[in-house]
Amino acid sequence: MTVDAAGDLQTRYARISDRFKATWTSHQFASGVFGQILGEDLPYQVDFKFLFERIKSAGRVLNGTYPNEVGTMLDNLEESLDDAAQQILTADARLSPSLLRRFFDRLKRPDDSIVSCLIKFYLYADAVEGDRRDKLDLLFTRIGEDFHPEREEYVLRESLGLRQQIIELVSLLRVATAPREEVVRLIRAIKSIRDDIQAAAAFDDFAERNLLKDARTFKHRVGDLYFDPDVLMAIIEMNVSAKNRFHRLYGGEERRLVEDADRLMRHGDAIERNFGDANPALAGEFAHFRRLREEFDSSRAQSNVKHEIVSRLKQSMNAIMAQLDSGLEPEIETAELPASFFDEARKIGSMTARFGHTEPLLEYVLRIDAAIESEDPALAAEELVQMPLARELRLEPWEVAAYQKLVDRLEPEAEEDTEELWLLYVRAAALRLKIDEEATILATAASADARPEPELLAKAKKSLDLAKALDEQFGDLQQEAVYYSNRRILHQLYRSRFRLLRGFSGLWLIYDGGQR
Repeated sequence: MTVDAAGDLQTRYARISDRFKATWTSHQFASGVFGQILGEDLPYQVDFKFLFERIKSAGRVLNGTYPNEVGTMLDNLEESLDDAAQQILTADARLSPSLLRRFFDRLKRPDDSIVSCLIKFYLYADAVEGDRRDKLDLLFTRIGEDFHPEREEYVLRESLGLRQQIIELVSLLRVATAPREEVVRLIRAIKSIRDDIQAAAAFDDFAERNLLKDARTFKHRVGDLYFDPDVLMAIIEMNVSAKNRFHRLYGGEERRLVEDADRLMRHGDAIERNFGDANPALAGEFAHFRRLREEFDSSRAQSNVKHEIVSRLKQSMNAIMAQLDSGLEPEIETAELPASFFDEARKIGSMTARFGHTEPLLEYVLRIDAAIESEDPALAAEELVQMPLARELRLEPWEVAAYQKLVDRLEPEAEEDTEELWLLYVRAAALRLKIDEEATILATAASADARPEPELLAKAKKSLDLAKALDEQFGDLQQEAVYYSNRRILHQLYRSRFRLLRGFSGLWLIYDGGQR
């Protein structure tokens, strides 16, 4: 065998080894997303251990005395890697670019080698179009940015080192070199798009002028020129700039949007009651608004807010106001609103101040509030739980006491008796109410051989996810409680936690059956 032929085999072997590492990393990423975010098992099986042993065997043969055998071994390994990559790509098609971003947002700053391996996987597989272009765009931006905490923004990394890293990565595609004048023209276009985004004065500009949509379309239409190192450097710089501008404008927009939506949610029922007869279309607008608000809250919880969601929610709120303007008659005055409406608004404001504007259990917290506030305030917690409304909610004495402490009607019992503990007790009790309600509806549908509505299954899934989060809080507090001077707190933590777990397990079994 000639020296050149031996060198070619070594090059092929190095590429196969590097490709295996990239494929393994992509498999690990898919395992994390399917398991941690989707809550599903991987939809494929690849024996990576066996494949790794075959690669090591090829390496030993390559360094031995049987060079003629190596070519066939390398052919077979490349075929096996092609098959593994295709299985992973099939599963990857179910993972949107936003899921990729959310996965990385959950991590601390990942090692650049992990991000590079994910990029290599797509490049080795020549999977660079459609959603994969968006994923590559996100990954390349990840290796090109650093977060500057003092300035609270992202900055572009040192260009020489970044450019060399990009050159090494894009070389895996073996695309043709672009004419220099074409590269210069594209870079000018990218800088023009960047300048347009930087000139956005308000968040609405992103939607009204299609700034982000146009930037994405451009990155898809340039084809393989996207992978020219100089073009890609300009794109990363544009992405970092766009991210900073988006977050800077969205910060103030989100606060205003949440406040306006909260007010509309608080007064929605009363508005429909008082103005619905004059304007029947109002009920439909409110139903649409509530669906969009739920979608917005869900996207915020997942750090996945997109400007389209914000725009649709704002349009819905504007439509309600327009319906009110068109449907109000001169004789309808705000004096017609009952006094209880204002009491209810004050109560919602008080609970919102305690639990937060986006508390998903607020409706059920208010039920607990109503059950307790309807009774004599002089009653002890042990007596209150025997009253009809509290007994119907199956509250524990310390859960009632936790509510009373939150509204300053009771003093803490010990140094360890903190607001964190009170909030957890009340949230756990509220979530039990929600879980029991949803489990009953799902079980009724199952007994009638009816498939549950997707919206109800989605609500149940949110309840299950929230139960997991509260269970983690219980676990953390229980670890601390073993050192508390008040041993009753430890017993109460265990009892509230087990009651929540019992409701969780019942809902999960019904939910799992409804998925089949």
